[in-house]
Formats: sequence, structure tokens, C-alpha cells
Amino acid sequence: MKALGIALALMMFTAPAGFAKTAAAEMAIMPLPQPPAANPHPPQSPDERRRVDFAVQEIVAYYGPRVEIRHPHVIPWSWHKFQNYLKNPPPLPTDKSDPQVIIEAQSAKMEPLSPAQDMVRAAPPERPAPQLKADEFMVHAYVRFPNDPRWHHLDVILSEDASGHLTRRNFFSIPIPSDPGQLPHGVVC
Repeated sequence: MKALGIALALMMFTAPAGFAKTAAAEMAIMPLPQPPAANPHPPQSPDERRRVDFAVQEIVAYYGPRVEIRHPHVIPWSWHKFQNYLKNPPPLPTDKSDPQVIIEAQSAKMEPLSPAQDMVRAAPPERPAPQLKADEFMVHAYVRFPNDPRWHHLDVILSEDASGHLTRRNFFSIPIPSDPGQLPHGVVC
């Protein structure tokens, strides 16, 4: 009977470790998530191709020539939002004052938050997401960086002036998760 108790105790202590090793081995065998077979939103016009080409050049310039890029395209929702901004740009202050001062003055009128509310507001989001300004849009690409076997969702945050001059503002990158539901809102189209 004592031997049976020892055997049961050993099984209890070794089962989780054995399970962890098995799960790790299964994960090592599972293939990494891959980009889709086709571009979900291929560029349709010469202007769209120009924007996508600019984003690709920015990716290569920043991350190096060994980066692998698939299916770059303008994210439709971000482009529509940018188009709405162009149609209805915010009015400029008539006194030519600094817009930051106006924003600070408006936010200064807000009621102070309790310490608990302030901590909730200051808490980092569970998953990061790209934050676009009104004058920005994104080009999305699937990218694999040198020395990293995973594919990433890479968003190139761009702005374009009235003359068509493009400017890169930032990049936003997140590895492709095995469950697409794990992506932050706005990362892909």
C-alpha cells in the first residue's frame, strides 16, 4: 500500500512537468502562422501603387534589404478616414495661435479624476493598437524580419499633403497570432 501511495505521488508531481514538455513539443511542431495566399486589397490605381511603393521603400530603408515583404496594400478603412479628413479639415484658429495651447486649455476644464479613475485611464491597454491622427492612413504588409521566423503584421503610418508628397510617420508591428481574434482592432483591414 505504501508503494502505491509513493507511485501516485510521483505521478502527480511528474504529470504537470510531462504535460508541459508535451505541450512545448507540440507547439514546436505546429507551423507558424503564415500570410494569406493572395493580397486581400491589391493596389488598384497608379496613386495607390505609388503609396504602396513608398511604404515598401520605407520598410526596406528602416529594417534593411533582407526583410521579406508580402501583399502590401492600403488599408481601406484608414484611407476612407483620411479622405474624410481631406474633405472636412478641422478649422484653423483665426488668431494663428498654437493648436496645442487650445487643446491644453480645453482639457484643463475637465473635472479632476479620482485616483481610481486616473489609474484606470493610465493603465496600458491589453493589446496595443495603432493610433492614427486625422491626417494619417496606413499601408499594411506581411513582413518577416531577418533572424525571426515569425511573420508580422506591419502597418506603415503615412500622411500625404495636397501635392501628393508622402511622409512616413511611424511603423506598427505585431507578430501574426495563431488565432486571428487576438489581433488588436485596426491592425489589418
